[in-house]
Formats: sequence, structure tokens, C-alpha cells
Amino acid sequence: MWHNLKKNFAWLILALETYGLAIFFIIKHSTGIFMPPGSVLDFLDDPPFIFALGIAGTLALVFALWDIHYLFYKPLMTGILSFVWLMFFGAFIFQDVNNGTFGTQSLLASFALLIMLGEILIKRG
Repeated sequence: MWHNLKKNFAWLILALETYGLAIFFIIKHSTGIFMPPGSVLDFLDDPPFIFALGIAGTLALVFALWDIHYLFYKPLMTGILSFVWLMFFGAFIFQDVNNGTFGTQSLLASFALLIMLGEILIKRG
């Protein structure tokens, strides 16, 4: 398992970032609302989207720990992880454009997407 963690360290980091984003939305939902009310991020902090983050993070964590290579696991995992991060990246950018500011959430999502693209296209092929 340690060999797999060394080999798939970027996927482990992406899994932890995905869990971190889910925890961010859970805390934000329980402490207050997103400003302005009724925004895209106010819609994305509902339980189905947090559950999607949890599923994507779990798939990436399982791949990082056990390096599964059958039943198209890696393409399925990268597709779901890419979809979830692109959805939240789009929401963060939309929120930033509407507010006229640049938030750290957009920066985190862009870094996660760049790491993911680097792993998919450059490092592993």
C-alpha cells in the first residue's frame, strides 16, 4: 500500500482536497448562507452535491491506496472527479464574476483541475 501511495500521491492529494471542499460546504451551510442569497453556491451546498463530492473523493482515495486497474476504474474515477471539480469551479467563477472579487475557492479549484489534467495527460498518459 505504501508503494501505491508513493505512485499515486497526486490522486491522494486530490481526494483530500475533494473531502476538504465537502467539509467547507458543510461548515458554510451550518454557519450561515452564501452571499448573496439564492446564488449558485447557495444551491450547490445542498446534500446531493455534497454527496457527489464525497463519492468523487472516495473513488480517488480508493485508487490512491490500492491502485485498481480493472473494470475501467481509473477512467471512471477521473471522469467523475473532473466533472465534480469543473462544476464547482464554474460555480466559483460565476460567483466571483457576480461579486466582482476573486476568491480563494476559485484558486483552489483551478489548482485541483490543473493537477488533475497534469496527472491524466502528462504524467500517466
